[in-house]
Amino acid sequence: MKSKLKEWLNRYLVAELISISFALIAAFLADILLHNPLITALAATWMSNVGFYGIIVFKDIKAKKKLHGKVSLQNYIKTLIGLIVEFGPAEYLDSFLIRPFILYIFPILLGSLSWGIFIGIMVANITYYLPVIISYEMKKKYLKF
Repeated sequence: MKSKLKEWLNRYLVAELISISFALIAAFLADILLHNPLITALAATWMSNVGFYGIIVFKDIKAKKKLHGKVSLQNYIKTLIGLIVEFGPAEYLDSFLIRPFILYIFPILLGSLSWGIFIGIMVANITYYLPVIISYEMKKKYLKF
């Protein structure tokens, strides 16, 4: 189990840290500009995704290039399919329902935008990473590319 935890941290930790940074910056900017908690929650959610998936895609393409010497269209397609398998089920619920709601309600409940967004991200990650890790392990087992 220790090796699995290390593997998962290697896969997701940097992306998650970038994601949190992007979410906080987007939340602050949206709040300053629009003062609308719903738009602030959506901005934090979507910019979090930009940061997270930007790093994940970069790492996956870099790994394909290291493995194959170059990245072909076929490798890009396989990477995309792998990402959809790994993140698709969890991402749909996370981005369109769970995370926006949590990032909307936590700043209100805690009375602090920064703590509400940060704690909200941690809570949303619980519902996100469980299916992601299961999908990741299934992808490794059944998608051999």
